[in-house]
Amino acid sequence: MTFTATLPLPPSSNRLFANVPGKGRIKTRAYKNWRKAAVLSIFAQVRADLRIGGPVGLQICVPTGMRGDLDNRLKALIDALVASNRIDDDKHVHRITIVRGGADAGTVLVTAVAA
Repeated sequence: MTFTATLPLPPSSNRLFANVPGKGRIKTRAYKNWRKAAVLSIFAQVRADLRIGGPVGLQICVPTGMRGDLDNRLKALIDALVASNRIDDDKHVHRITIVRGGADAGTVLVTAVAA
């Protein structure tokens, strides 16, 4: 089983959570908005019957000109795949390949393959 989806480029991991006195770490508005858009995009592109249960490998392509570290976008991306119920818990991700190139500016291309 495999599926591919083009998603908006996730925010940097540094912008996912904020420390709020008395509440602890909470999701930022930018992260909430991105995640909602990403999940809706996944729903539009990946049929529910293509869901991968159990071990999964991910191939991720980011824009060539993306600033920042490659791994700084992974948490949000994987969390959106889980939230969309297209993969199980992220503990089942057994392999990740991430490369610059193969995605248009402002997007990320993710392919999930049953491992």
